[in-house]
Amino acid sequence: MDIKAAVLAVCSVTAAKCLIGQTAGSLKMKGQLKLILDILLALVITAPFVSGFSDLALPEIGAYELSDTEYQQELYDRALAEQTATNVENILIEQLAAAGIDCKKISAEVNILSDGSISISRVTVDTEDIAGAAEVIRCTLGDETEVVNEEIW
Repeated sequence: MDIKAAVLAVCSVTAAKCLIGQTAGSLKMKGQLKLILDILLALVITAPFVSGFSDLALPEIGAYELSDTEYQQELYDRALAEQTATNVENILIEQLAAAGIDCKKISAEVNILSDGSISISRVTVDTEDIAGAAEVIRCTLGDETEVVNEEIW
């Protein structure tokens, strides 16, 4: 039912109600006629809403795939690990330079654990003073950090 038809129906019922109210005068059934026309008016007014609700259909929500969020989390963890590795490498280069140790290259292996914590398990350096570099790195990152002196590609 479109809006024009609904407005026309409401106007027609209202006009009929007024017409019967004026012509009925003092009929015994005037109250009953008004009640019937009031019910008819209420039905006409609510009909578009009722039919609209029956046509109303909520869109179906597709199966929510957990893999989408797992993929986003994996991307986030990878980006976080890369940024953390870059930051750690920069700090270690500064600390090695401050200690007077010449370091050509440095690479930190950063892992993001399932609980969100960050673990730096291995640091690879290209230096001639591996003992001094290992001491500075372990002092900074902890004694459990593996320090390796090898060529970095």
